[in-house]
Amino acid sequence: MNPPAAIPVKGEAGENALAQITVSSRIPDFWKESPRLWFAQYEAVVANQKLTDESRYNLVIAKLNREHVEQVSDIVLSPPDTKKYEALKNRLLVVYEESEVRQVQKLLKELELGDQKPSQLLRRMRDLARNRFRDETLSMLWMGHLPTAVQAVLTVSEVKDLEKLATMADKVVETTRFAEVQELSTNRSSEAAMQPNLANQVAHLTQRLNRLETSRSRGRSSGRSSYRRPYRFASQSRERAKRRNPNWLCFYHFRYKEKANKCIQPCAWQRQQETETEKN
Repeated sequence: MNPPAAIPVKGEAGENALAQITVSSRIPDFWKESPRLWFAQYEAVVANQKLTDESRYNLVIAKLNREHVEQVSDIVLSPPDTKKYEALKNRLLVVYEESEVRQVQKLLKELELGDQKPSQLLRRMRDLARNRFRDETLSMLWMGHLPTAVQAVLTVSEVKDLEKLATMADKVVETTRFAEVQELSTNRSSEAAMQPNLANQVAHLTQRLNRLETSRSRGRSSGRSSYRRPYRFASQSRERAKRRNPNWLCFYHFRYKEKANKCIQPCAWQRQQETETEKN
């Protein structure tokens, strides 16, 4: 079966439809974070196209998601008879564009350099400023968000053009960040090199502590032996004295004499009493 023949598109309406299809593929989806910038790009894309007001309106509608459409539902359901595109554009800008007060507040307080280049930060600040500030004022605000080292370089520079200053700041920041990375890498290498040496030092200290503990244990054992030794020697001396002295008395007779109820040999008490009796 042969494919159906293409239906030729003729007339102004057909040309407009083809133009819409071609242009639509070049337009990104709506940016709610930067609505004015999105419309600037949109209008640049359609500038050379012979599109009617309704075609321009329909192209914008095609780039909105559900959230965006809900914000302009009254216009979508009951579009005005004329200037549909302008009505839709103005509503989206009112809904999603920050107020001037909010933009200035962000410009003065909330913006940070972060991982951006200084030139990128400057472009963001220009977008928020919207020609409300002279370049001298914007330059002062912009430099206030830069690192101290970068500020010092720009302050003494003879360059006054803000865009050229931004390019210079990019180079300074790039050099500074590279130096920081190099320093961090060097520090980590030094730490890695120190780790084996540190492990050796710990092992050496552990060995010294073990030797010290062993020495102290031996000292305590020697002390206890020395403490007991005099008593052992004294006891042995008393035993030898008892064997050598024929008049040795046991503890009980030595202390209590005739009142002693016990006697421990060797003891000369009984023999001494018998000798006394014989003398009498």
